[in-house]
Amino acid sequence: MHCKINYRQRWTLGNPREHDWAAPRRDRAVTAILNHIRSLEAYVERSGARLVRTALPECVCGQLRGDVITLGLGLSEEQHLLTLVHELAHWLAHRDARPGPHCTCFEYEAEAVEALVMTRLGLPLPAFDSADLGRESPTDGLLSDSVARVKWVSRRICGVLGLEAEPLASEPQAPVHIEAAAGEEIVLKDKQYGVSDFVRFSQAL
Repeated sequence: MHCKINYRQRWTLGNPREHDWAAPRRDRAVTAILNHIRSLEAYVERSGARLVRTALPECVCGQLRGDVITLGLGLSEEQHLLTLVHELAHWLAHRDARPGPHCTCFEYEAEAVEALVMTRLGLPLPAFDSADLGRESPTDGLLSDSVARVKWVSRRICGVLGLEAEPLASEPQAPVHIEAAAGEEIVLKDKQYGVSDFVRFSQAL
């Protein structure tokens, strides 16, 4: 799975010395980004994966092969962080998948994770914008299984960075008619997230 450079080449906070008054702010931003990168690097190592940096084709920022995450050389700090998030998303969610047509969907999922994590970090998003794609949310247009993976991965990465993932709006659910006798318990299960709860009614429904 490759992380393309296209829009990431244009994603930058600018020349750090373009304006002297902006240099301290730029330095603080770079320090924060480097700290985020170190946190993710440590997580990759703890999780049993391996991170390497080497020359990649010009149009590729990063790639995943099994448990090896490869990042290209010459990336800016912002590109480095974004690519690491992208490839880590692939490793967490897709490393056991076989190549096939679904890989395009996996790219959309990884890019949605990028957008959610960058938003939580308060960093500017890549040059592609949700308006360009006709979407209001990074997960718009994704199937429910994809949305579930995006939520799980973004929460995991945000947790590594000491953040809480931004909750996504839930889709409206159709009303459910329930019949129960007094004192009867009804178990409510969410198959998508594997959780359950129960309610006990004091009166018959």
